[in-house]
Amino acid sequence: MSRITLPAASAILPAARAGSSRGLRRAVTAAVGLALVGTLAQAPAPAAAAVPGRVCMFSYPKEPSTGRAWAGYAGHVGWAFKTGPDRWTWGSFLPAKSPWASSWTWVATQGKFRQMGYSSFRCKDTHRMGAAVATTKWKELLGTRYRLLYNNCLTTSVDIFRAYTTELGSLPSGVGQTPNRYFNGTLRHYGFGGAWPL
Repeated sequence: MSRITLPAASAILPAARAGSSRGLRRAVTAAVGLALVGTLAQAPAPAAAAVPGRVCMFSYPKEPSTGRAWAGYAGHVGWAFKTGPDRWTWGSFLPAKSPWASSWTWVATQGKFRQMGYSSFRCKDTHRMGAAVATTKWKELLGTRYRLLYNNCLTTSVDIFRAYTTELGSLPSGVGQTPNRYFNGTLRHYGFGGAWPL
């Protein structure tokens, strides 16, 4: 805090020139008040508090619309992140059209994933919420080509989580891992909660 500087005595005495002690007290009180107001006006504004967030990964144990024998082993995942009070953006990266939406309530988000065939989800609370950055990342990923091993539903979900907050920067990329294994094992080691059924 800045040091308070009182006006010089020459500025106070004229107000109490008549010799009245009451006048002197009033003049001193007014001078101190002005000095305090000036000090408060110069004080820096407190930093804005970080807005907490939340991310969730949704599991579809059997990879949808593939017909491949190994699909049940590999699985499929989708993602969602909080954008405000009871507002979420969600989506999933697929070889064909990738579904996504924003400004949904949490109840509506769960209902949509349930409708699409997902069975459970895991979530993690974060100290910061970078919804705009994560949304930009998702739009960038939408313009890329689906690659089975290194640009798929899992790797894009992780990329979005990392963009959402630096707290999730240590999440493994998911390259070379199956969605089922990542959802059931890896997430638990990085602070995600238990799997909740839809």
